Amino acid sequence: MPRGFRLFSLSTALLALLMGSGCGYRFSGEGEGPRPGLKRVAIPVFENLTSEPELGSMFAAELRRQFMTRGNIQVVPIDDAEMVFKGRVTQIYSNAVAHRAFERRFQTRLTLEARLYVTLDIRCEDARTGSVIWRDPKFTDSRVFAQNPDPANLDPILTFDNRHLALEFLARDMAIKLHDRFMSNF
Repeated sequence: MPRGFRLFSLSTALLALLMGSGCGYRFSGEGEGPRPGLKRVAIPVFENLTSEPELGSMFAAELRRQFMTRGNIQVVPIDDAEMVFKGRVTQIYSNAVAHRAFERRFQTRLTLEARLYVTLDIRCEDARTGSVIWRDPKFTDSRVFAQNPDPANLDPILTFDNRHLALEFLARDMAIKLHDRFMSNF
């Protein structure tokens, strides 16, 4: 390989390294959060304002799991905590996203897929003062699920299972996003 080409390649790589190091980007979920130095968090069961049972415990458990498996903040009981995540599941609803004509004489459409939405009001408070460290009052995410995959043989249990799987996905996905946003102070 000619010496000039090697020198050009080395200088290009060095320039790219220098330009990329100051861009401000970093891996998601890294950082010390909005209050550096706090290392113990409590995450009690979220309040559930919906008619869907168990959402409060499902979403809190997933957020606990994120803090236990990622980073250096320890999940502890409320009495030992420096900060407390308090959450409320404020809304759950779905919209049809895919239809199929069904029994044309009645002009009915059968919903094949629906998008399930969940909204949380979540905040992190200083355990001693109660002051809000971080908050997102309308954190919403969604997931599409198969509602009636076989219009010839409607199975409400399968629809229920698919909806529950969508809720489990949302709990996990939202917990990852909340953890990352909190740790990045975003």
